[in-house]
Amino acid sequence: MRVPGFQLAAGLGFAVLLTVTACSPATPGASGTGVASGQQDVAAGDFERGAQTSSRAVVVIEGGGSPHAYTTPWAACAGGRPQYVEALLASGLPVFTAPGFGNTHSSVEGESGCPPQPPLDVQWNTSGYPTQAGQDVLGFLGFLNQTYGYKTFDLVGYSYGGLVARATLAARKSPPPTEVAPSVSYAQAAIDAGVTIPSIVTLNSPHLGAPAYDIADDPSVYREPVAAAWGTQYAEASESLVAFERSEGAGAIQVLRTSAHAKPDPKGWDVQQVGVLDDVAVTLVAGDFCGRVCGDLAGPAPGEVDESLRTDGTVPVYSQLMLPCPEPCPAPPGSVYIPPGLLPDVNVVRKSFPTVHSTFVTAGLGLPRALSVSRNPAAIDYLVSTVTSDWQEAGAQLLKRR
Repeated sequence: MRVPGFQLAAGLGFAVLLTVTACSPATPGASGTGVASGQQDVAAGDFERGAQTSSRAVVVIEGGGSPHAYTTPWAACAGGRPQYVEALLASGLPVFTAPGFGNTHSSVEGESGCPPQPPLDVQWNTSGYPTQAGQDVLGFLGFLNQTYGYKTFDLVGYSYGGLVARATLAARKSPPPTEVAPSVSYAQAAIDAGVTIPSIVTLNSPHLGAPAYDIADDPSVYREPVAAAWGTQYAEASESLVAFERSEGAGAIQVLRTSAHAKPDPKGWDVQQVGVLDDVAVTLVAGDFCGRVCGDLAGPAPGEVDESLRTDGTVPVYSQLMLPCPEPCPAPPGSVYIPPGLLPDVNVVRKSFPTVHSTFVTAGLGLPRALSVSRNPAAIDYLVSTVTSDWQEAGAQLLKRR
């Protein structure tokens, strides 16, 4: 049973920015974009796979800015899957990775031996605005329903993928008109099939933005105030995002700035998300390894309370946990406005671990890779137990452990 609360746990330890079946119903969107010739690789009988787990599956939405190949419970690229995805699979959960492409690269960029990728109109732009990305991921759920018969999906969003998970829920409630969204045919198929999303887990997601993205958006304005408020080392590390934003043209940067969440905006992203998470079990996992200066490895003495603002090296803890910024809130933004109803009053669990945002951060600070949330044993164990507990409570069947 989910209960509201703010839980802190000690633990060890995107890059920073961070197949269609012949026995399925007619493929939506066939007149527009479809699977390229030679990329249909689902055998007859695979529609039964969904029935093996009560028509329920887990979909992982990885971080922004990097390509992410489509993976299934039984097939992945030659390079394998992230450690936390492997752990979910090992627990008996059927896990799919939502395919994502960047503005300048395909979903399988740099990969080999990948399973055939689904239609382009269900692949999300990892450098794009979350609203469109959510429509594409909803289409991906429709694709999985059409192909394998899955009807219930638990979403796990890492970094920017957490915002995309929320946008997917929003798209399910308010599908876009057909002339606007390329994936609407698959997304509408998901809605018509009655797909449900009972839970989401977000890992180190910048729900309320991060000063790093303010620097990426306009270093001339934000470099100095971020350095003064959050530490010189944090600001210097954040500048690595500037080149990325300029080369990739990341539309998401407008949502990820903390300044975008500083005051009420009736047309803003936050207001559009009010009510989206109602009736959904929400788990927000945060990394809080870094203090005001991310290189301060010592932390508080035993028995002392660390009053410094905590981050995971990229995103402040308050943003990851969707909480008000501590007072006084440093600049930027100087304040954070959270619209009433953005989070429900129940079914929200917050959990923090002494981890950092990614292996990019661990490499930059000379830290063990196990401090990255995607590789941290304690954080991964918590993720697996959270999702499997939801399944067991719902009476959903797990696969045999590998």
